[in-house]
Amino acid sequence: MALTRRDPAVTALPATNPGAGTRPTAPEAEAIGRQVIERRRRRSQHQRRKFLAIRLVSLAVVFGAWQLYGMHTIAILFAPITTVVHSGYELFAHDSLGSQLGYSMWTFGVGYLVGVAVGIAIGMLMGAYRMVEAAISLYVFALYATPMVALVPIMTLWIGFDSTAQIVIIALFVTWPMIVTVFHGVRQIDPELMEVSRSLRLNKRQTWAHVLLPGAVPFVITGATQGVAMGLVGVIIAELQTQLSGLGAALQTQAQTYHTAAALAVVLLIMVLGVTLRAILGLVQRFLVPWLRLDRGDGKRR
Repeated sequence: MALTRRDPAVTALPATNPGAGTRPTAPEAEAIGRQVIERRRRRSQHQRRKFLAIRLVSLAVVFGAWQLYGMHTIAILFAPITTVVHSGYELFAHDSLGSQLGYSMWTFGVGYLVGVAVGIAIGMLMGAYRMVEAAISLYVFALYATPMVALVPIMTLWIGFDSTAQIVIIALFVTWPMIVTVFHGVRQIDPELMEVSRSLRLNKRQTWAHVLLPGAVPFVITGATQGVAMGLVGVIIAELQTQLSGLGAALQTQAQTYHTAAALAVVLLIMVLGVTLRAILGLVQRFLVPWLRLDRGDGKRR
């Protein structure tokens, strides 16, 4: 009778595994949970440091290229970043750029808040009620596809050329992307949540308070973030097309007098405003919607 050889891999396995199939005790589960949280925290810190380093290197490269190109071109066409920053300081110190900035931020703030409020209201109603969508969605999407610049001359004829017209124009730039974003956000709320609300016999007020509004918050923040960029565009267009004021007046004055460095300083200031406002909205989102932090790269993106 032939003898069979035992597989070495089989002999390497333990004969018994007493811990297999047993559930960890409560202290062990708590310790495992703490370890998982700590690993996620370290990984999140590592990701933030890496992204910060990438951004700093990117800024250094862009500003370095800007400086080199500005040093080797005609001053009337372009200017080095150091000259642009100095010109911006001079505009704040000796000209009226500070007051112009304050005026633009006032009109932007009022128009932005009006646009966000109107956009949330209409977007929520369109998303929650099919009849409202059927009644006004055609006009909303038609106006959303229309460049707002084309409506500015008409708005000045209807409203005038004062600050009220500027606020209305800024609000129009913010409203339409806000409506569309909130509308699609409400429609993407999990249908199972709506079914649960009906099973619990929640009334309309309770459904709005516990399902619709919380579910739409991430999309409200997204629409508000898009509205920042559109609102800043609306500020400059409104100030150029109505009464010449604010940052629009500063930009046009410096450009028409061929002070390129000063004009670039105004443009750089507008860019910094946009980045700052978006960062503020990011902090608001982290506070209101903390469960979306992973989606922005704190733990999953590499």
